[in-house]
Amino acid sequence: MDSASDSRPAISGTLLRRLERAGMSLLREIFCLLPAPLSLALGERFGDLLRRLLPKKRLILRDNLGSCDLGLRQEEIVSFERAVFRHFGRMGAEVMRLRVLSDDEIARLVPVEGLDHFRAEYEKGKGVILLTGHIGNWEYSLRRIALEAPGKVHPVIRRIKDPVVHDFVDDHRRRYSKGESILADRGVKPLVRALAKGEVLIVLLDQNAGPGEGVFVPFFGRLACTYTSLARLSLMVDLPVIPAASIRKPDGSFRGMVRPPVFPMKDLPAEEALFRQTALYTKALEEMVRPTPEQWIWMHRRWKTRPPEEKRPVSLEGQDPS
Repeated sequence: MDSASDSRPAISGTLLRRLERAGMSLLREIFCLLPAPLSLALGERFGDLLRRLLPKKRLILRDNLGSCDLGLRQEEIVSFERAVFRHFGRMGAEVMRLRVLSDDEIARLVPVEGLDHFRAEYEKGKGVILLTGHIGNWEYSLRRIALEAPGKVHPVIRRIKDPVVHDFVDDHRRRYSKGESILADRGVKPLVRALAKGEVLIVLLDQNAGPGEGVFVPFFGRLACTYTSLARLSLMVDLPVIPAASIRKPDGSFRGMVRPPVFPMKDLPAEEALFRQTALYTKALEEMVRPTPEQWIWMHRRWKTRPPEEKRPVSLEGQDPS
């Protein structure tokens, strides 16, 4: 095979990545150029489209609803499913439009209850650990908190599988959400260094932990395997964890909320402290989700990892969700 043939796969891959990046940039331009009401409505229609195109995500959503105590009647599930996908479609448009929103507009759009909890910790100069989840618009939470913190704000993230999407989202977040991401897989040292500088960490803690990676704590009436890394960090640096979120209201504005801090339980044996703190973090997240549950990421297999003593439920894989 000649050298020209050898180069074709690499060239094709490079071209595809460029096209993918250009497509996302074009989508951002469209959302930013359109009037806000039209842009956000388009985002909701995009959510409707994703609902049709992603039947496996619909299966996961319905499986999750059947596993928790949300209390939806059977006839409510379809409308709830539609509301979830529309929320995330609209959120995508909102995030893209961060480029055209000024700091004053963000402050007006996201008034925050309980900011004193954040300010009291931030003013100590030892750094702040904020807890949130895939609730409401977490990128708005990041941008809003950045207005209160002259230093850096770091969302602690997991790498997106598609490297082009990861790089686009990371660059967009740095420019327009004013957050400098730290990858969770880089360990605890970057987190400790940031806190030592008096900076802010934002940790999302509502994703499933694999076997041996977490503890089982209640979440919507069912045990959910939850990472203990946040509790370990809190104990290590002797700092509290402060729950926070930005929830969309019916008029399209947001209700920002900062809850009272959960302090490290240093007087308890380490394993008990990890369990109890993680349970309290998860309880705080659930309390923020319950009033508007359609604004949470039900398409994620939150209850995938099961306790060893629990019989694994029958998978819905391959069944028609419609």
